[in-house]
Amino acid sequence: MAERVTIQAVSRAILGKQVKQLRRQGRLPANVYGKGLQSVAIDIDAREFSRSIKANGVRGMFELAIAGEPAPRHVIMRGLDRIGGSGEPLHVDFFQVDPNRPILAHVPLHLVGESPAVKDLAGTLLQSLEIVSVRCLPLAIPDAIEVDVSPLKSFDVSLTVADIPHTAGVEIITDPTIVVATVNPPRLRLEMEEQAEPAAEA
Repeated sequence: MAERVTIQAVSRAILGKQVKQLRRQGRLPANVYGKGLQSVAIDIDAREFSRSIKANGVRGMFELAIAGEPAPRHVIMRGLDRIGGSGEPLHVDFFQVDPNRPILAHVPLHLVGESPAVKDLAGTLLQSLEIVSVRCLPLAIPDAIEVDVSPLKSFDVSLTVADIPHTAGVEIITDPTIVVATVNPPRLRLEMEEQAEPAAEA
């Protein structure tokens, strides 16, 4: 597992429409809350935050170090508002988790290995599912789960969630019948099969 990212933050008293002042200063307004915890208004360095999520994604767990607090908080992102829905971040919500209690998280899938149907039969590898839902302790959330595509030896074989290797302490709760990856035959093969069907019917 990669080294966990620490986000530096300070408590903020600026609220409401006045947060525009923070953004002009390169600060990103945020809130951190949790089960049985009072919500705390904070702000973080907008540029550093953008670098962090670009390099590490938004689905993992972070350490949130708030100035004046004795230890970092373990948090996950529960909300991220962006300009126009996909532009620069405007506001972020962090949810503080208990390291000793399992939580639900989303983990990306990475295809690894080589498929014989691609290498020997000139097929095209298709990934149908990129993220799975898991239940595990916060500190055990994988950065990614690797799926070996070497069992894809023909165009009739597919890999499903049920084929994902088990990771100790991590329970995959996504429907096991959902297809993760398949191999499409080359275009020439498809054209030959389409031409053969009418001839067979005749």
